[in-house]
Amino acid sequence: MRVHGRARRVMTLIGAAAALPLVLSCELLFMPAPAHSPVAVFDEVWTFADTHYSFFELKGVDWAEVRTRYRPLVRQEMDDRELFDLLADMLYELEDGHVNLRSPFNLSRYWQWYLDYPQNFDPTLLERDYFRGAQEYAGPFVLLDFVDDSIGYARYASFAQMITPDDLDYLFTRFADRDGIIFDVRSNGGGSTSNAYAIAGRLVEERTVRGYQLFKNGPGHEDFSDPQTVSIAPPVGRPGWPKPLVVLTNRSSYSATNTFVALVKGLEQVTVVGDSTGGGGGIPAFTELSNGWLLRVSAHRFFAHDGLNIEKGIDPDQEVHMDETDAANGIDTIIEAALDLIRG
Repeated sequence: MRVHGRARRVMTLIGAAAALPLVLSCELLFMPAPAHSPVAVFDEVWTFADTHYSFFELKGVDWAEVRTRYRPLVRQEMDDRELFDLLADMLYELEDGHVNLRSPFNLSRYWQWYLDYPQNFDPTLLERDYFRGAQEYAGPFVLLDFVDDSIGYARYASFAQMITPDDLDYLFTRFADRDGIIFDVRSNGGGSTSNAYAIAGRLVEERTVRGYQLFKNGPGHEDFSDPQTVSIAPPVGRPGWPKPLVVLTNRSSYSATNTFVALVKGLEQVTVVGDSTGGGGGIPAFTELSNGWLLRVSAHRFFAHDGLNIEKGIDPDQEVHMDETDAANGIDTIIEAALDLIRG
């Protein structure tokens, strides 16, 4: 593993597989394949990103200037690992967790969207000090009862774990007599956005617009489709949730989790508590390079109902961080804030 001077992490495919969600509406985009010399592969990577990446302006990245700095470093006699590391360094400049280069021997990724922030989540503390009875499962949801409290707790660890309508039916009927639910998506690194829409749809009584999105559709950095409305809608004949729902987030809430928070934040019964999400607002486009490596870049923009581009993350309604003294005494400061909100 090679660690960049700015803490870029290059991980094995096995270690990073969970961080590479398949998004329902992704498009596979392919470029013509030249002979795969190091220079040709460099040009493929730079050109594909130049054509399809969606956040140059937001990130303040001069991609032409990046090419000017990196291309002279390419040597025809470079071996694959040297070339991979150079390309990974270049892609790191985009500071985007959805941008990846994957080879048979490594995968590059930008991790600073959460590494520079407090974790704000300790599942062991929760299990030891907060709940009574055994864990119950509704598909991928872990359902628990707080000690001496009429509030339900649901943990969703990964949006890559698919949800069925029956799972959601059970979640909301299980806690139907409770005053509210704490829905914990801290350290949920994302997955399928279809799951985000499925949950969010249970929190409204009619089709509700929650934002808009644009898709990259041309070679220019600002070539995008017309805005497309993003809405959520309740399924017919299925139980919803009109009572308080407190969504817990931290900086490791990323990608599809970030989208979920964008869909539900601002709904009347929803309060987001914790730290800002980690971001990840662009549906990725893929290409296979001429040497067989795979490249992924963000090729889409999502704007929440308040006009926020969600790529860099979403602030909570109530910012709360876990306090070290509280944690040492078996107290999750974020959970306590959520409980107080529902009780009050």
